Amino acid sequence: MKHGNLVFQGQNAFPTMHVEAAAIIGDCVTHTAAATAGRGADGNPFLGKVLTKEADGEGTVATEGAGFIDIPTVGTLATGYQLLVVDGAGKAKVGANGTRVLVNIAQNGIANIKF
Repeated sequence: MKHGNLVFQGQNAFPTMHVEAAAIIGDCVTHTAAATAGRGADGNPFLGKVLTKEADGEGTVATEGAGFIDIPTVGTLATGYQLLVVDGAGKAKVGANGTRVLVNIAQNGIANIKF
C-alpha cells in the first residue's frame, strides 16, 4: 500500500498509514509519528481503529468521518459526546485530552461510536 490519499468519492475516512508492530487489527490507536498509528501511551488522544494491517506494516485506520464503528474500551463510558483517549494497550477510555466522539452505546467492554 501507499501512504496517504486513499480517497473514495471525496471521502478519506480510511487512510493508509504505517501501523506500528504492537498494534493489531481492532486496536484503538493514536498518532505516534507522521502517517503512523500505534497504541501510544496511556492518555494519548484517540485517532481511530485499525481495520487492516499487511505484513509490511501498512494498513488502514478508521478515522473521523468513518461513521458508526465498534471499538474496544476499558472503564465506564457514558452515552453522548465524550472525549476518548487510548490506554496504551489497544483500548479506548474517557480522558481530558481526548478526541470528541458520540458514544451510541457502551457495554461489556465494547462501545459503538459515531466518528
